[in-house]
Amino acid sequence: MYLKTLHLRQFRNYRDQQVEFFAPKTILLGDNAQGKSNLLEAVELLASLRSHRAIRDRELVQEGASIGQVTATLEKDTGLTDLAIALRTNGRRTVSLNGENLRRQLDFLG
Repeated sequence: MYLKTLHLRQFRNYRDQQVEFFAPKTILLGDNAQGKSNLLEAVELLASLRSHRAIRDRELVQEGASIGQVTATLEKDTGLTDLAIALRTNGRRTVSLNGENLRRQLDFLG
């Protein structure tokens, strides 16, 4: 499984950032406080639905925004899979798989 695209909207320090990955391995380079860890945190959130740095979802949403989003496209043996998480400052979140909202977050991880 490979991460093909990652799109962050109102997530941490990213207002609207799309990243495309062209190789199975990627090196992130940048000055301090430019968002490298935030990018990795978004990938962690998609993989586990948790952040190792934030206790509440509202900490992940950019200051001044009411909703943040992380979306990604994965390439698997079975084809492409689209993942999305919408984080709200009120603590509610929505997860979707291939455009379909899931009622159980556990289905997102399976």
